Amino acid sequence: MKMPFEFERERAYHRLVDLIFGQALEAGAPLSERKLAEQLGMGRMPVREALHQLEQEGVVEVKPARGTFVRRISAGDLAEIYRVRDVLEGLAAELAATHGPTPALAACGTRMRSMAQDPSAFTAVEIDDAGTEFHELLMLASANAALMETVRLLRLRFRLAFHLPRYFSHENLYSTLADHIEILDAIEQRAPRVARKLMRAHLKRGLDMRLKLEAASAANRRSTQKNDAAKGVTRGLENTE
Repeated sequence: MKMPFEFERERAYHRLVDLIFGQALEAGAPLSERKLAEQLGMGRMPVREALHQLEQEGVVEVKPARGTFVRRISAGDLAEIYRVRDVLEGLAAELAATHGPTPALAACGTRMRSMAQDPSAFTAVEIDDAGTEFHELLMLASANAALMETVRLLRLRFRLAFHLPRYFSHENLYSTLADHIEILDAIEQRAPRVARKLMRAHLKRGLDMRLKLEAASAANRRSTQKNDAAKGVTRGLENTE
């Protein structure tokens, strides 16, 4: 009897992850066990267990007397996440440069260099996804099981930091691609200290960009809330006439 329940809980977990990171559930959205169970076609218990796991992983938050919500990442959260990434991914770059690139990382580098030579032949999403793959393969190239396990435990919290609207200005997109290629160059040249330094600089630029995005997103939310409140007042006045 236990195995089917475990299967349902895992299925609920993966479906919720898909909904949250597929932007079907936005940051701050309320999460009803009953409605989610109906949407997923399963009982409430596996949904409850999946939400509990996501709470432990920092993806959802429980507000007493209010309910469960998709966690909204603040500027402070972003700074904390990037501080951890600085340590872990800086070390990964250093170790990867010590060992040299894996075939998979080298193949990813070939794709990124093709993108840099003719960006117009690729969509912005393809270039961004190649960057995500680069970071994942870099971690594998570190060949450090403890490091990879630590990152695995934090993978959704890291991913949540990217759960901002994708911002594909040409300047940011191509500078990020150039950063990745430069880091890979250092790895191929077996320059561990250089690789770590470049990764840390890359992450700092990424944090600065995402802080600006979060500030803009917060300003938009405040503007929307203000406009909604004004419309509510207007409707109230019209109803009293």
